Amino acid sequence: MSFDLGVWSEEVRPSRAAASETHRRLCAGESAAVRPTAAVPGFYAALVAEFPEAEDATDELSPWSAGLDVGDGHVLMPMQWGRAGKVAPRVIELAGQHGLVCFDPQAGVVHVPPALRAAGAVELQLCVGLPVSDPDLETVERAVRRLSAENWFVILEDPSGRYVQVGTGARAGAAAGGFAVEFRDGSSERHYRCVLRDREQVVSVFVDFMRDPATRPAGVTWEKLTL
Repeated sequence: MSFDLGVWSEEVRPSRAAASETHRRLCAGESAAVRPTAAVPGFYAALVAEFPEAEDATDELSPWSAGLDVGDGHVLMPMQWGRAGKVAPRVIELAGQHGLVCFDPQAGVVHVPPALRAAGAVELQLCVGLPVSDPDLETVERAVRRLSAENWFVILEDPSGRYVQVGTGARAGAAAGGFAVEFRDGSSERHYRCVLRDREQVVSVFVDFMRDPATRPAGVTWEKLTL
């Protein structure tokens, strides 16, 4: 089994559904699904300089589980699953440096380059999965809905240091089936917590934070945390 990523150029930010369809077409050999761009050869050169293809190095050095699919407008990368934790974040970083979109089909997540990110974009940190800069609302909602005993926390933070986070289970200090949610408005004096039982309430808290990180999410009863 491989962990796959696809990289290509977009003029505007694609939706998850649009990126998934583009990736499907590229995997089917439809290179015309994306436009050619000089950024792709630059990305590919930087990629293989750091992570050589198997024919250019020993298998121990190469993280790829098969040959890379490289076109004028795209690169498809199947990597060894056990190497994905270290290699995939670097691939996403390199794609961003070259102004390219990176699509993760396993999670259905679009990683957009800085030029396509909103001003003051938030960062999504996941217990299981890759960090996402400037996630869309659907990605955040799906992350919260996928919380489980093994995949037990999600954090959403803005550039100023404000954040909302949720954990489930004993590691988060919540009873079975409960969700411990915290909101911090930049300092320990403005740090609040609540415990919820309804997953959709947790989703609502994260949606409120996405819309206005400077305002404490409404609809729940917060308790101030003291050190």
